[in-house]
Formats: sequence, C-alpha cells, structure tokens
Amino acid sequence: MQHRKDKALKVLRVDLGSRSYPIYIGSGLLDEPELFRRHLPGKKAMVVTNETVAPLYLDRAMAALEGREAHALVLPDGERHKTLETASRIYDALLEKRFDRR
Repeated sequence: MQHRKDKALKVLRVDLGSRSYPIYIGSGLLDEPELFRRHLPGKKAMVVTNETVAPLYLDRAMAALEGREAHALVLPDGERHKTLETASRIYDALLEKRFDRR
C-alpha cells in the first residue's frame, strides 16, 4: 500500500492466534482492491449492506472484488431489522449461492 502516502491509515490487529486479522481504518479503502485480494483468499465474496449504505458504497465494494464471484445482499436499515429473521436471510443467501467457510 505504498501509494497511500497522502491518506491516513490505521491498522488494528485482532489477536486470535492462528485466526488473527487486521482491521483497516482510513479513507479511500474501497479504492485499494489489493487489500481485498490479500485478506479474502477465496474465490467468492458476499457483501452484506443496508439500504442506506448501499447507494453510497456498494458499487465500489463490488468493483474492489473484481475477479471473484461477488454477490450483494441489501437489507433494510434500522435497529428493528437486526433480528434472527434478518440473520436467517443472510444465511439463506449464502446457502443459495453455495458459500462455504473457505
């Protein structure tokens, strides 16, 4: 990520032993597809977002996943939709597209 000289980037590391991972915080990260390639080694990806965020970022997120079988699930916005029913919709979408843990 050498070409990010003009953008502040903070990396938080979540230490879980062999399952550790970084969290990147900064502007313009959706324009850094190498981050996706580096940290999403599988051939498939599902972007789960909501009706408020999707119009702002979904196209760029999908573009950053170019070269993968990428899918999107846009859910209703708001706390009242954070339910087991919504979680079930996410699982159903993943199963429908034949996702696995790899």
